[in-house]
Amino acid sequence: MNTLVSIVIPSYNRAHLIGETLDSIIAQSYTNWECLVTDDGSTDTTVNIIAAYAKKDSRIKLLKRPATKLKGANACRNMGLDAAQGDYVVFFDSDDLMTDNHLEVKVHAMQKYNCDYVITKTQFFNHTNAGINTYYKFDEFPITPFNYVTQKINWLTYDICLKAKLAKAIRFNENLQSGQEYNYFSKLVHISTEGNFIDEVVTLRRHHEHSIRGQLKDRHSLNVSLFKTYFYTYIDLKLISDKEILFYLMRNCIKLIYDLKGIPIKKRSVFTMEVFKTYNFKGFYFIGMLVGLKIFNKGYGFRQKLLKA
Repeated sequence: MNTLVSIVIPSYNRAHLIGETLDSIIAQSYTNWECLVTDDGSTDTTVNIIAAYAKKDSRIKLLKRPATKLKGANACRNMGLDAAQGDYVVFFDSDDLMTDNHLEVKVHAMQKYNCDYVITKTQFFNHTNAGINTYYKFDEFPITPFNYVTQKINWLTYDICLKAKLAKAIRFNENLQSGQEYNYFSKLVHISTEGNFIDEVVTLRRHHEHSIRGQLKDRHSLNVSLFKTYFYTYIDLKLISDKEILFYLMRNCIKLIYDLKGIPIKKRSVFTMEVFKTYNFKGFYFIGMLVGLKIFNKGYGFRQKLLKA
C-alpha cells in the first residue's frame, strides 16, 4: 500500500459522466493513488464537477490545458504525466469505470512480476461487442515491437499500468487526434518488452458514438486518420525501429494514399522524402505516380512491387 499510483485522465465536456468515473476511482480497494484530471477547455460544467470532487478528496487534482498547448487528449495526457508523482502510472478515460479492484490487481501484478508494465482486460458494460475480445492474443504472440505494430497483439489505453519512469520517457504525439494509443504503445514496446498480461477484466468501458473514431464515419475521413497514425508513428520510430517495421508502416501509408488520391498532410515534401529514404530508387516510381504519370496502372507492375518491397 506504500506504492503511489498516478491515474492520468484527459477530460472534455464530460459533466454528465465524469462523476461516475471519479466515484469508481474513490471506491478502489487500493487507496494510495492520486488522480490527475486535465480539462481540455470544456464548455459545460465539467470543471466545476471535478473541482468539487477535488475539494472533497485531496487525492483528486484538477489541471487545465493552457491555450498555448495544442487542444486534444494527447496534450492533456502529457500534462498529467508531467505532474504525476507516483511510482506507477495508469491511464484512464473520463467516461469509463474501474472495478473496485482495478488498482489492486495491477499493483499486485507489478510487484509480483517485477516488470516494467502489466496489461489487464476491458469489457463493455452497456453494449455487447465480442470484437474487443480479439485484442488479447498473448497466448499466441509474445510482446515484441513487430507483433504490436502489426497488431497481432493489442490492448486498450486503460489496460496498462507502467513504471512511472518508463511512462514519462514516452510522449503522446500531440499531432494525432485519433490512433494516439497505437502511436504511444508502438514506442513503448521499442523501449521495453518486459510486460505481463493479466487475464482479468478490471475496466468497464462505456459504448457511445461520440468518440473521435466514432465520428469518422465516412471512408475518406477514416483513411486520413489512419494515414496520419501510421505516418507519425513511422516518424517517431524511424531512428529506433528495424526495416521490417518501417516498411510495414510506409506500405500502409502508400496503400491509403492510393485510396485518398493524395497526401493528406500539409508538408507533403516531408512524406515524399521519407519515401525515398525507405525505398531508395524505387521511390521514383511512387513519386512518378504523384505527379500524374500514372505508370502504376499501365501494366508495368510497379505498384505491386513497391507495396511488396
